[in-house]
Amino acid sequence: MMTEHTETSKHREKRVAWSPKWGLRNPHIQSMLASIKLRAPVVRRRAREVLDKAEEVLLECSSGAKIHGLLSRHGDQPRETAVLIHGWEGCADSLYLLSIAGVLYRQGYDIFRLHLRDHGPTHHLNPEMFHACLLEETCEALQVLQSRIDPPQWFLIGFSLGGNFALRVGTKAREYDLKMRRVIGVSPLLHAKNTLWALENGLPIYRGYFRKKWRRSISRKAEAYPEHVDTEAFFAGDNLTDMSQYFVTHHTPFDRLQDYFDSYALTGATLGQLQVPSTLILSEDDPVIPLQDLAEVRGNEFLDIVRSPFGGHCGFIENYRLDAWVDQFIYELLQSERAIR
Repeated sequence: MMTEHTETSKHREKRVAWSPKWGLRNPHIQSMLASIKLRAPVVRRRAREVLDKAEEVLLECSSGAKIHGLLSRHGDQPRETAVLIHGWEGCADSLYLLSIAGVLYRQGYDIFRLHLRDHGPTHHLNPEMFHACLLEETCEALQVLQSRIDPPQWFLIGFSLGGNFALRVGTKAREYDLKMRRVIGVSPLLHAKNTLWALENGLPIYRGYFRKKWRRSISRKAEAYPEHVDTEAFFAGDNLTDMSQYFVTHHTPFDRLQDYFDSYALTGATLGQLQVPSTLILSEDDPVIPLQDLAEVRGNEFLDIVRSPFGGHCGFIENYRLDAWVDQFIYELLQSERAIR
């Protein structure tokens, strides 16, 4: 696999030269294959041990927040551990997450699949709704997990919004005494304003997909805490922008949508605060994360940016066996950490 390297004064950037098999290069095909049910039997079979050995874990924060996850271990002795975070309205069983989990588990890593608040089966755990500024509770939950399982070393890997969270956790590592070896963000959300624009103006399939999943999540939250959620007001919006505007003014500390989006953007100076080695992986044809946002990222010496010409959003499917190129890339990256340990 060939690469092109660019050295900046603050972070390193390279472009990898790989390509999927003929017929799989379309970014929309790649993006759909990341989560499409057609891929589920293959991925779940490869991740069977991860699923069979998963044990529920509840991580309680000092704020009272409860964060849920699933831990798959090889035995009683602590091992190197990969902590995985899904994307917005995804879950621990999202196929892109299970795919990398299966690869790493077979190579000897323990796996922890973390649920962000109000994702997966967690809507009943906390009365307040999830929003993307809940970084502190995520960091504290990881701190509790670290002390509980005491891995010899561990890695944090997130996809889409989970990749955004993972990289921001990397800016808080010292504050929370998080001893992770590396952070990896795959197709991370860079700036929600531009992603929302891409969703509203792109193919209707993406807009419909996220709107349907968000409405379902809101309904589940309302069932658990009807006094906190006005579904009628939420669903009055005809599009994601209207729903987002209502959500921000009623369920976050912000009065303006723009302020909320800016608060968790990876563009600007955010990644200049990274405190652990970190890798940002983005495809140039991602229909959800505009590539131009990458030019606004200002990292530091801890950040490596990896650009792929193909992959869509969280796809990176390289062949008709539905293998993901990014899974092998991440495995090799983690192996290189072993070599220099």
